Amino acid sequence: MSRQRRLLVLTIFISSVIFALCWSFILWLWHKGYVILRDSIVRKITTYPTELTLISTVLSTILSVTTTALFSIAVKHALSHYVTQPLSLVELHTAIALTKPQPLIRWNHRKLSLITVLIVGLITLLNSSWTTLLLPTHLTWNVTIQGKDLDLGSPAFDTQLGNDMYNGSGSLRNFSYILDIISPMSGTSASRSAVVGGDESVFAFNGVSYSKSSSGIVPAVKEYAGTSLTTNDVGLDYYGGKVTVNTAPVLDYEHSGLARTYSVTQQGLSAHIICSALDPNDTQYSISVEHSTLDSYGIMFWNMSTKCPLGDDDWTVWATVEFPKGDDTDGFLGLVICPGTANTTTFDIFLQGEWGYSSLGKTVCKVSPYVASFDVTYNNGNISINQPRYIQPLQNTSINITTFISSVVWELSFSGQTTWNNPLGQLLQLNALNSTHSVYEVLEDYFRGVVEFSGTYLRSAYSAEGAATVMQALYSDQSAFKVLNGTMSVMTYGWSSERLTYIYILGVLTVIWAVTVTAAAYSLIQGRTQSHPLFDAANPVHLMMASSAGGLENLAGFHPDGATSSELVRVRLEAGCGDPREGACSSPKMRFKVESAQAMIPK
Repeated sequence: MSRQRRLLVLTIFISSVIFALCWSFILWLWHKGYVILRDSIVRKITTYPTELTLISTVLSTILSVTTTALFSIAVKHALSHYVTQPLSLVELHTAIALTKPQPLIRWNHRKLSLITVLIVGLITLLNSSWTTLLLPTHLTWNVTIQGKDLDLGSPAFDTQLGNDMYNGSGSLRNFSYILDIISPMSGTSASRSAVVGGDESVFAFNGVSYSKSSSGIVPAVKEYAGTSLTTNDVGLDYYGGKVTVNTAPVLDYEHSGLARTYSVTQQGLSAHIICSALDPNDTQYSISVEHSTLDSYGIMFWNMSTKCPLGDDDWTVWATVEFPKGDDTDGFLGLVICPGTANTTTFDIFLQGEWGYSSLGKTVCKVSPYVASFDVTYNNGNISINQPRYIQPLQNTSINITTFISSVVWELSFSGQTTWNNPLGQLLQLNALNSTHSVYEVLEDYFRGVVEFSGTYLRSAYSAEGAATVMQALYSDQSAFKVLNGTMSVMTYGWSSERLTYIYILGVLTVIWAVTVTAAAYSLIQGRTQSHPLFDAANPVHLMMASSAGGLENLAGFHPDGATSSELVRVRLEAGCGDPREGACSSPKMRFKVESAQAMIPK
């Protein structure tokens, strides 16, 4: 095999390898969706961004120069064979322009000019194309999250809760302590009052930060799961500790990215709550507040009795000091749950303020708990929760859940009222100073926050580390769990199939590769039947050597229209001997021969 044929074969091979690697990468990218760099490389990119640009530019330049050189070699060899066939001088000019490559702009030959502009334009775009392909970009990699969570609305969970409430051996002391501490905080944060930051308020429980309220969820993401402290008690004895996250691992440690946010659809627990002034004409509802005289210890007793259509009459007693006349800072705020113990999935909260809280008259809040789907966003260490979807009111199979929630509010009614004041009453007083929300809206948000914390406490208590071992009956029942789905968004560097620029890159590289391989293959085929020295039409020396052999004497001279009139002359390159009398052709000469003279020297 001659050296030129080996060069052509090597040109086809190298061009095809580069083209195949490019196509393989993009096809793999389209198949996977993303190609993500390892964290070690990503850290270097963020630390040395200028060096990354330099490296990618150097590599793209090398590939661009290599691709252009292979293109020129293939076209030059193809032209060496093509000129042995009749062609016009303007076509020869076009072919020479392609070997350089540079455009040919001739308005009287628009078709040929368009071809050169297109090919040269694509060659010029090679460097930017390779740079775009090689340079990793900052992107958001979306990864699917799947797992499971306790279904608080399932009969299996309600049965487990009922057994613990009525048949458990625990004292519920821990449960009472944590309610006394956290319940007022959950309601105050959810009230969106100015004292807690309005809509920017944050509620924290078990090392987890929730925006405004917990919505009855626990974190579904390990890095947001809160405290890592070992818990010694589960169920209703739970008072804080590590909560198990039942989501499948979605990342290895080499592709965790620069930062991550999560969006997960989870089941939460909340309530429809409507608060309003008690209608004095409605005989189904009534509130009565009485107080005793001071005893020998300076203590007076308040008795608040209520009546509601959900159950029997109920009443509660509190003890306070005597409030000074004219003092509007302290007072009594009675709060009674009705019904107290009836089997129902809804309940009412009755309130009435006295002395400093007398601005709150007889009020009733109707509470209807429900489970629903919430879109939960995990970002910058905080959990924010959107409005509920697919709301499902608690059914008769969730009586124990409702009883638990009402008991949380009932506990709040005792712990909230001290001998001097009531935090809820003081919250209402502060709200009156900046009344962006009505008193009834504040109460609705407050008690909704308490209900949602009740759901979060239950999930935490029954998902705590070790709960699966203690409650094997619950965890072996798949109906007690609900599937959760979400997306993890990883901020990192790499390549994404969503970028349409890859289609443009493939178009440029495919056209250049096709022209290169076609030209080289044409030269190999023609080389089988024709054997002559390589004629490089782009080389001025070769052109002068071929012209000196004669055959172009009758072309138009250099008068004003000479070049234009000679463009249509058809010539071809032929091999001949320097002197025919010498017999065998020992030193062949290449020369142009005029095939059809449309522009000759004028007579």
